[in-house]
Amino acid sequence: MPVTLKKRDAEDLIAEAVRSVELRDFPSAWNELDTLSSETTVDNIGVDPAGIRVSGTKFSGLASVYVALRYGKGDDEFTTSEAFRGKFHGHFDQGKPLIDDFTVDTSPFFA
Repeated sequence: MPVTLKKRDAEDLIAEAVRSVELRDFPSAWNELDTLSSETTVDNIGVDPAGIRVSGTKFSGLASVYVALRYGKGDDEFTTSEAFRGKFHGHFDQGKPLIDDFTVDTSPFFA
C-alpha cells in the first residue's frame, strides 16, 4: 500500500534527499564538474522546496550546486568558488524519496 505524504512534507523530504546526494554517484553531473579544475569539491547543494514538482510518485526540481575549484599545487595553488544550476528527477519508494538522475549545467563557466 502506498504511503501518502502531505505536499509540504514531501517537498521537505525531497529537498533533504537532494542536499544529501553524492554527486560522484551521478556521472552526468560529476563529469561536468570534475573537468572544471584539477580538484573540484562540492561545498553545498541548495534546493528550494517550493520549486519542487511532485506528480504521483515522481518528482523533479532545480538545485544550486556550489563548488570549490582548485588549480595548481603548492605556491601556485589557487582556489575559487562557483555555483551552477542543477536538475534532479526521482521517485518515492515507500514514502522515501530516491534521486534517479542529477545533471549540472556548467556552460556559464565557459561563457
